Amino acid sequence: MADHGSNIVRPSIPPHRLPAFPAALGSVIFLLLLIGAVFWFVIRVEVNANEILVLVNKTGHTLPAELVDQFGDQVILYPQLVEAIAASTGETPEDVRDGYKGVRYEVLPEGRYFPNPYSYRAIKQSATIIRQNEIGVLTRKYGNPLPFPKTVATEPDERGPVAEILRPGRHNINLLAYEVQRFPAIQIPEGHVGVVTLLSGEDPKKRNTYTVEPGEKGVQRQTLPPGLEYYNSYLKRIEIVDVRSHKYDMLGEDAIHFPSNDSFRITIEGTIEWAIRPDHVAEATVAYGDEQDILSKVILPNARSVARIQGSKLLAREFISGKTRTAFQERLLSELRRECWKQGIDIKSALVRDIQPPPEIASLISQREQADQEIERSTNEMEEAKAEARLVEQRELQEQNKAIGDGRRQVVTVTKQAEQGKIVAITQAKRELEVGKLELQAAEKQAAAIRSRGEAEANVVLYEYQARAEPLAMAVQAFGDGVTYAQQFFLQRVAPSISSILSNTDGPFAEIFKQLQTFGETSSQGGGR
Repeated sequence: MADHGSNIVRPSIPPHRLPAFPAALGSVIFLLLLIGAVFWFVIRVEVNANEILVLVNKTGHTLPAELVDQFGDQVILYPQLVEAIAASTGETPEDVRDGYKGVRYEVLPEGRYFPNPYSYRAIKQSATIIRQNEIGVLTRKYGNPLPFPKTVATEPDERGPVAEILRPGRHNINLLAYEVQRFPAIQIPEGHVGVVTLLSGEDPKKRNTYTVEPGEKGVQRQTLPPGLEYYNSYLKRIEIVDVRSHKYDMLGEDAIHFPSNDSFRITIEGTIEWAIRPDHVAEATVAYGDEQDILSKVILPNARSVARIQGSKLLAREFISGKTRTAFQERLLSELRRECWKQGIDIKSALVRDIQPPPEIASLISQREQADQEIERSTNEMEEAKAEARLVEQRELQEQNKAIGDGRRQVVTVTKQAEQGKIVAITQAKRELEVGKLELQAAEKQAAAIRSRGEAEANVVLYEYQARAEPLAMAVQAFGDGVTYAQQFFLQRVAPSISSILSNTDGPFAEIFKQLQTFGETSSQGGGR
């Protein structure tokens, strides 16, 4: 049997047509891979954390000729320029940003981007980080020059330092459009204030004044309280001023020298405590300067002047006395405070620590002063003795008054006790009287009840006897008289007991009937008469 499998005829493919389809597919895949590699390794831009991306348009139109005079040769496509070009050409702002050469104003945050390298130049920049206790000041590189006399840019299309500051934190700033300068924030400690000087603003309406109104260029009348202050050093300057109390010792060369009224040289050493008035800090700082300037220009000249004027009114020996020295110190403080207050300085105290008279009279004055002190001490001792005597007298008087007071208190106590006993007795008598009245009322009511009960019982007996007497009276009335009724009653009672009448008319029993008969006849005859 023939092998049919070996006789099968298979179609043949020309050798030049076998790789045609795989080669085309491989070319497409290779091209796609090449394009992907170009996009991934060449065009791809990775913007990492704390980075931004700025695009620069490499192709497109240039600034229209009619806007060159107004905007000049600008390379930043900032919003005001884009709006002006759009208004001039009739395009939309998006078309202007994409169709004109220049640096794009807007920045792109972190992310992955594939900008066309033919049309754009991609520039990665670090984000602007402002640390704590620091501020950032922007200097705008585009826009119109600042008009005189402005020193900071307050309008969005002005070139120069920008009035607004960058506070601590992250800011996405286009460093091709701005320059960032960092300055430390100013810390105003406790007991201090900040005097503000505006370097840019309106011209003052009032000339030749130490301070100006708010918003005007110059030293501001309102000061800053203690705390952390963020400010633009191009816009304002802050000077820290100490408003706490200060002490200055006028010793040695700084002591005050002046002639007394009798032409002796007097030297005074003392201490002055002072502070700047809170409502005049700005004026005092501008007018005089710092603490040393205030001390040398205001306090010391006034202290020397007042001391000389007041000291020249006294004799040299009067500066030794304590009373005169105290009076001089009070006048010095009063006059010095009044003069310095006008100049914005508050004098807290002016203490005279030592007064040195001339050596040639110091001993004599000291001796006289000691004698005066001895006299004063003797006088004080006499006054103390008098005071002691008055004290003893007052003590005895107090004892006497105390005894009198004790006696009066005893009298008052006895009187109060008698009055209280009287009140108690009266109260008890009244109570017993009330009880007697109540018992009397009870007895009267009880007697009335007994009387009522007796009358009721008597009425019952009376009614009972009346009830018995009325039939008897009616019976007597019916028989004519009582004797007849009695005879009838007797006979009614006796008759049933007599069964027979003895025929013998003699005897005691017959006598009774005879007497009754005789009594009856006599009574009837008497009644007939």
